[in-house]
Amino acid sequence: MSLTVNNQKYVATERITIPLQKTLIGTGFLEDAIFWSKIILAVAIGFQCYFFWEEANLAAIAYVAVAWLILTTFFMTEGMLKKYPLSALIIIGFTSTQFYFPLLFTSMEFKPLVYNLDLPYEVFFHSAAALAVLFLAHYLYRFLPTQTQRSNSILKKLGFFTPPTDMQLWLMGGLGLLANIYGFVYTKGSASDVTGSAADKIIQALYSFSYAPFFIPFKALFGSSKKTPKSVITWLIVFTIALFAISMARNSRGVFMLGFTSLGFSYMLGLLLGIFKVPVVNLKIVVISTVLIWLLLGPFSDLGTAMLIVRGERNDISKTELIQQTIVAFQNKEAIRAREAADKVYVSDWDEKYLDNIFTARFANIKFNDASLVQGRIIGDNNPDMRSFTINYVWGALPEPVLKLVKPDVDKEMLYAQSFGDYIYSLAGAGKSSYGGFRVGHISGTGMAGFGWWYLAILGFSMVPVFLLFDKLSIKGNLRYYRGKITQRNTVFSVCGLLALTSVFQYLPTESVAGPFTFLIRGYLQMLLLYILLFHITKYIASLLSKVYE
Repeated sequence: MSLTVNNQKYVATERITIPLQKTLIGTGFLEDAIFWSKIILAVAIGFQCYFFWEEANLAAIAYVAVAWLILTTFFMTEGMLKKYPLSALIIIGFTSTQFYFPLLFTSMEFKPLVYNLDLPYEVFFHSAAALAVLFLAHYLYRFLPTQTQRSNSILKKLGFFTPPTDMQLWLMGGLGLLANIYGFVYTKGSASDVTGSAADKIIQALYSFSYAPFFIPFKALFGSSKKTPKSVITWLIVFTIALFAISMARNSRGVFMLGFTSLGFSYMLGLLLGIFKVPVVNLKIVVISTVLIWLLLGPFSDLGTAMLIVRGERNDISKTELIQQTIVAFQNKEAIRAREAADKVYVSDWDEKYLDNIFTARFANIKFNDASLVQGRIIGDNNPDMRSFTINYVWGALPEPVLKLVKPDVDKEMLYAQSFGDYIYSLAGAGKSSYGGFRVGHISGTGMAGFGWWYLAILGFSMVPVFLLFDKLSIKGNLRYYRGKITQRNTVFSVCGLLALTSVFQYLPTESVAGPFTFLIRGYLQMLLLYILLFHITKYIASLLSKVYE
């Protein structure tokens, strides 16, 4: 079947479960979002210039302004987002976390943009150079064959884009919750060991599925048109409480934050793509937004600090006691304020102080860039030890049996028991005593230390296939004829991709140029296989349960 519109012929293609978008291409939300982002940018720049008029700060502000204007004018377009949604999100995320958010959040905390940076000029120059490389890599990537999934796509046949039912999402969430309980409550070590049995690795990979039920209200993103029952909200609240308990037992702030930020990014992506209707601003929306901001800046931040207060006891007391101690610390606001004040004045050779709020710092701490560049300057460019460590780290991504065959001299456990921040810090003079601290390194410092300026070429080369593979987690819509006008079917994402959306947004900057290679060698394939396996297991269990309750 074919249709001719304006002398253009459109052929009907294989149907998959994608709801027809009832609005014309272009919802206006993207344009409004870009417009207001520029207004906020202008206000923040005005604030910084008025209160922090100094050469380094002005230079940093100029980098931010140019980066954001280039992104929003030439890259952050409707066509780009619809055709390359997740690869575009990587670049948007990099520009946001390295330029826009630091300016915004330091202004909110009444600090200069270059607060506590030893090498401010180098920090922003390297970020700008990396952004230029990413733009070029994405430009080259767009010359590759079309990204639209074909009718004979292996992923389609395996059910990768088949919308899971509500029951399947609950089952995925339950399995993820049980994996967390097993890995962090009933065992010590298997939850975070670098090496171990295949069963332990599967359990670790299941953690992210804890958030699957929270995508039930957002099912339009993965191609389902079924209505969400109101009772789901009640059950999601109960599930949230369980996740909070697990996060306190794990003593991990990321447990209750990263999954929920994926939901926020999913909703925002749905608005930008026109999948969700733009909400009408009313009293309800204002109240909900105010409460969410208050939770982020208030109770959630205090809870994270409370976890830091009791962190030294987590290996000496039971998980139940750890939860109790965390709650006690959370209620002691004086102790929380004292800990925050102590963190501000704490002095170390490896300094990560930039933003006070522990959650905004997750998305805008460019002190990591600075710390790595400082250590890299000490050991010099093209350091053979740093280069060897980086290359061996890539080899370490291979499964243990394969690694022993092809590269038996690589000690995977030693490599992965430390971060790139730890290693560059040790080379700069700290020695092996720094191992295991998991300091957050940055690609600019570790890249220069290992490869000199060639690290930018390595980054650009490795990101082309990364862009390709991430965009394979979505299906691009086809043109349709609707009431006399051309419309477009919605872009549909796999739930697998939605669960990892925070990781996509924060994919860059990575600690090292090794990051994209380890993802290509193992990370991506492991993610696909686990999701497909879990999809079919939960589908089978759901069918059995439906027969039982018939």
